[in-house]
Amino acid sequence: MLWGCLAGMSIANRELDTAENSLASVNELDKVQYINKINALPSDASKNAAISLFSGKIKEAETILLTAKLYYRAIKMNIKLFKWERALEIALSYKTHIDTVIAYRSTYLAQEQKKESIDKFLQMTDKIDINWDTIKEKIKKDKESEKTGT
Repeated sequence: MLWGCLAGMSIANRELDTAENSLASVNELDKVQYINKINALPSDASKNAAISLFSGKIKEAETILLTAKLYYRAIKMNIKLFKWERALEIALSYKTHIDTVIAYRSTYLAQEQKKESIDKFLQMTDKIDINWDTIKEKIKKDKESEKTGT
C-alpha cells in the first residue's frame, strides 16, 4: 500500500523516476510503460500534458497542449479518447489537421463497420480530400517542430 501512495504522490509532484520505481514495485507494468513514454516526449509541455492525462485531468492536458501551440497533440489526444467532435472543433479553430481528423474518423468507422452519424463530419467529409501521405508529412513536421522548439 505504501508503494501505491508513494507512486500517487510522485505523479502529483511530477517526480517520474520515483513514480516509475514505485509502480514497478507493485507490478503496475502498464503504468511503468506509460511513464517511460512520457519521459520520451520531446517537450516539457507534452510531458506535463501527459502527466495531467495520466491523472485523469483531460481538460487540463488539452489546455497545456493548446497553450503551447501543440495543436496536433491536442487533436490526437481527443481522437484517442474518442472525442471526435472536440478533435474536429480544435482542428477547425486553429485551421490545421482538419484532414487528419476526418481521415482518422473515416478509418475508425470503417474498422467498426459503422456509418457516419455526426452532422459536422457528414458536412466536412465531402469537402476534405484525404491523402494519408500529406497527413503523415504534416504530422512529421509538427513533431519535428516540437523537438526543435520552433
